[in-house]
Amino acid sequence: MRIFLAGINSGMNKQIRQKIYKKYKAKYALETFFNGGNKCKKALDFVGNENFLLDSGAFSYMNGAKITFEEMQKYVNRYIEFINKYDVKYFFEIDVDNIFGLKQVEKWRKQIEKETNKKCIPVWHKGRGVQYWKDMCEKYDYVAIGGLVFHVKKQEYELIRKLVNYAYKKGVKVHGLGFTKTADLHRYKFYSVDSASWIRAAALGQQRYTFVHDHMICKRISSKGKKTNIALLSANNYIEWCKYQRYMEEK
Repeated sequence: MRIFLAGINSGMNKQIRQKIYKKYKAKYALETFFNGGNKCKKALDFVGNENFLLDSGAFSYMNGAKITFEEMQKYVNRYIEFINKYDVKYFFEIDVDNIFGLKQVEKWRKQIEKETNKKCIPVWHKGRGVQYWKDMCEKYDYVAIGGLVFHVKKQEYELIRKLVNYAYKKGVKVHGLGFTKTADLHRYKFYSVDSASWIRAAALGQQRYTFVHDHMICKRISSKGKKTNIALLSANNYIEWCKYQRYMEEK
């Protein structure tokens, strides 16, 4: 299974990042176009085209970032320009279903595919229904499940496992967007997943990750009244997730 690290150009200052990256290089990286073309290009150059996933940025818009239809159309056009300019191999559709509706998302998908002459990775959300998932698996060889960061109820994980198994039996690769429940990840036949947990835990929760045997352990650190060095904590988490990334690649 491929673990894509999201946000590898964030969290650490340039000096620490350069030092850490010489010793520990993430093999797979995901960057969102919402963060700008420069960060996407840096991540692409760092891991290479075969090991890079370009996220559309839809997650940011689906979770609060405001945008008009006209602005979204311009965003789609810039997304296409970036894909073509750097010949990006793997990229997600702009799955803003709950803002502009599925029909419009499908129109943008067709535009992207026509103007790049490449297939998107379509992103299934539970509102699309199970039959839509089956249709995706007929038309595409690489698909994704979205909404896994905040919007999944406990009882829905069994459905996700069944959806992934369905695709797996048909020889279709599945990416779990933001799915890194590391204790349970082995139960799912994902081809790939991504996570920004390593940097989010450091920045928001002052938590340290440690790779132990086959999963990650996350604990809040005790700074004993001192200000936590978020950059160093992010560096530690990055290193541990690189270890986990290599372990899971062999599974």
